[in-house]
Amino acid sequence: MVALIDADSLIYKVGFALEDKVIWNELEAFVGIEEEDEAVYYADLNQAKSTIDTLIANIMFAVDCDSCELWLTGSYNFRYDLPTPYKLHRQGTRKPELFNDLRFYLMAGYGAFIADGYEADDMVVKLKTSNTDKYVLCAIDKDVLYQTEGTHYNYSKDEYVSVTKKQSIRYAYYQVLVGDTSDGYKGCPGIGHIKATKILDEAEKNYKGSDSTLLKNIYWEAVVSAYKANGQTEDDAELQMQLANMHQLTNEGVVLWTKPLL
Repeated sequence: MVALIDADSLIYKVGFALEDKVIWNELEAFVGIEEEDEAVYYADLNQAKSTIDTLIANIMFAVDCDSCELWLTGSYNFRYDLPTPYKLHRQGTRKPELFNDLRFYLMAGYGAFIADGYEADDMVVKLKTSNTDKYVLCAIDKDVLYQTEGTHYNYSKDEYVSVTKKQSIRYAYYQVLVGDTSDGYKGCPGIGHIKATKILDEAEKNYKGSDSTLLKNIYWEAVVSAYKANGQTEDDAELQMQLANMHQLTNEGVVLWTKPLL
């Protein structure tokens, strides 16, 4: 088995943890005699490399794998082309001082791949879904972990997450209802965890058997009804699904999710 690692978070985790922040006139600014200088950040690259080596080794040990495959997100993501401010709130936020150095280190030292046109999230979900017996999925993002059937490793919490096929289907529809503040999409106005859970639980009462397409259609009907009840349209819900769904990367490239013809 190969440890399939969504590695973006490793860079942020290590990069920010090892930084020292310096404001050269901090005392003068504190007493009010000068305007505070812009902060300067310092970090030891060798220490950061050693730390990231340890983290990867710990992940591989935890999942009992002798090899790993790392994926990083590139500069372009198909969701940026959608008519909505996907991750717009992150623009202008500071990256770790060693961000580029650590990306290069993971590529040079571990052969990390760059996801081009989509996120590392999308690729690791595709790879795990297509090669269930080859990989152990290692990630921290809920959309990655909970939209993928199987038993996965959350390396931030040092815990395993087991997800059934039904749960992996349901989670995308749950996210369309509640949104994701970390990714900057809003979901359905007025609906949080409790309401979303109730809506999907009620929908499941109409589901019998094991037809996954039928289950998706039942969830979708419930989602659309919730959107319309809150002054939104089915197209609004479809757009949110295109932001939330982690199964839009195919062998032919990205294929946007489209609403079913009910």
